[in-house]
Amino acid sequence: MNQAFLITAYKDFDWIKRTVGIYTKGGIDCYIHMDKKTKMPEDFIRWAKKEAGVYLYSRYKINWGSYKHISAVLFLIKEALKNGDYDYFHIISGNSFIVRPMHEVKAFFEENPDVNYIQMDDLDVMDTEHAIDPWFIYYHFLHLYDKKTSFGNNFDYYFLKVQNRLGIRRKIRYRYHGLFYAHFSRAFMDYALNYVDKTPGYFKNLKTCNIGEEFFFHNIIMNSPYRNTVKNESLFYNKWSQGGVAEFLTEEDYKAIMEGNHLFARKFGKGSEELARHICKTIGEESVM
Repeated sequence: MNQAFLITAYKDFDWIKRTVGIYTKGGIDCYIHMDKKTKMPEDFIRWAKKEAGVYLYSRYKINWGSYKHISAVLFLIKEALKNGDYDYFHIISGNSFIVRPMHEVKAFFEENPDVNYIQMDDLDVMDTEHAIDPWFIYYHFLHLYDKKTSFGNNFDYYFLKVQNRLGIRRKIRYRYHGLFYAHFSRAFMDYALNYVDKTPGYFKNLKTCNIGEEFFFHNIIMNSPYRNTVKNESLFYNKWSQGGVAEFLTEEDYKAIMEGNHLFARKFGKGSEELARHICKTIGEESVM
């Protein structure tokens, strides 16, 4: 089975080189999209050009929560399909890493080639108070401003208040919501690309949603012939803050990571050095930090 990692990132170039080196050595090609807002070091570009199994792109400027992240992943899928005959696709972030030996990660999907792993909530069940409805009934233009800044966050907040006062309500609803990082069969990837091409209004509406990526694949697959192939779980270990934001991992997370049914973990960064070294030692790889 040929598998591909679709990786979106915006920094940590040395980390990406080391982790991707492990993936490609293990026989998985890596398609990397680097945020166009980021200036890539020349040595990083040279590394990607000469490294077998590595394909590097920088096409979209990606603000947090904007539809450009979906665009980047769709672009990587299409590029992968041009370059190779892949049977399985993994959407991961640049600050992720495997937590099992590469051969075990590959074997897991080879044994489950038709299963699509994606975590989601059924909002009809989990959100009876409709707290998430403002994410899609109101317009958000996150590709035009950075919601992570004070200005962007305040603008979005007051823009929603104006829409509410004016009685603006879009007549759209997304029943399923969850993590964007997921693992898909080639059959579903072909279906999803065809769906987006044949139903342009679907993506058009998501372009002005809040974090539209968290609805994108979920509602396609659950309204498709592939809904019975879904395993509703994340294969990532994530540590969430009270506000629902993924926190950086530390050595304190090692036990929970290794004792769980996880193949990946995110996110690694400053403060994750000891954890990364510990995981590498456990899976038999040289340290990536």
